[in-house]
Amino acid sequence: MAINYDELDREAEKVYNLWKKGVNRKAIGRRYGMSLDVVNRRLSRARKNLGEDALADMRTDTESSLDDLIRESHQNLRNAETVMERNSIIRTIADLKMRKAKLLGLEMPSKVTLEMEQALQLLHTQPDPVWGE
Repeated sequence: MAINYDELDREAEKVYNLWKKGVNRKAIGRRYGMSLDVVNRRLSRARKNLGEDALADMRTDTESSLDDLIRESHQNLRNAETVMERNSIIRTIADLKMRKAKLLGLEMPSKVTLEMEQALQLLHTQPDPVWGE
């Protein structure tokens, strides 16, 4: 029996489109009569079919959306009337900026940051081996 790769690609695209809309994997499986393992394989196939260019485009689109949300949040911050509103918007802006940093691979894990700070403190508490202080 020959494998119909075109049919697999069409199934993968259907599964991926539902997953992007927020339908969970179990529901997708029920809808198409697939096991969870098959759903996962179709999602994997769809991602591979997207290729690197499509993934770069998705990152760019997501970054642009985050920038729009950050801009809008700053506008909301200027119009905020209460301290509670301002604090809530500031938290939103910080969260959006963290998401953007994570998307771009700029997020530094807090454990690494703490280890670096501890190493720097240790350097400043010991005398310099060349200059003595």
